[in-house]
Amino acid sequence: MSVRPADVNDMPHLMRIEDDCFGAERFSAEVVRAFLEREDTFVLVAERDGDIVGSAMAMTDLLGREGRIASIAVLSSHRRRGVGSELLVEIEGTFQRNKLARYTLEVETTNDSAIALYRSRGYNIMGIVRDFYGPGRPAYFMEKKAARGRRLRIGQA
Repeated sequence: MSVRPADVNDMPHLMRIEDDCFGAERFSAEVVRAFLEREDTFVLVAERDGDIVGSAMAMTDLLGREGRIASIAVLSSHRRRGVGSELLVEIEGTFQRNKLARYTLEVETTNDSAIALYRSRGYNIMGIVRDFYGPGRPAYFMEKKAARGRRLRIGQA
């Protein structure tokens, strides 16, 4: 499997993933295109055997030094194979290259597999956002602080 930046030619695949994963709650084509075109956003796709099987969308706030994960989605036929985990690793790599200090996201409180993935990568639940996904469907607000390099004092090896 490989992960690469998406481009506008990937739109049909991205929309197929949105339909498969989110149905009526999917991002519209206009929103996905905005993620592809804006300077403060990026989209990644995961490919396996020549097929696009997952996507991730994220935002960067360079001034605030914050990265926000908007979506990680994997086709239902390719779940539980490490695709989401690899997409998350690549998102965090982009955040690290941009020297972002804080990574945030929202995840539906009933999405146990996604919550477990985020926790395994060091994300902590900071609170609950009521009705985030609609009436009676709250989300956890999760955060991860970027690892800081160890600073050496003068005379320290």
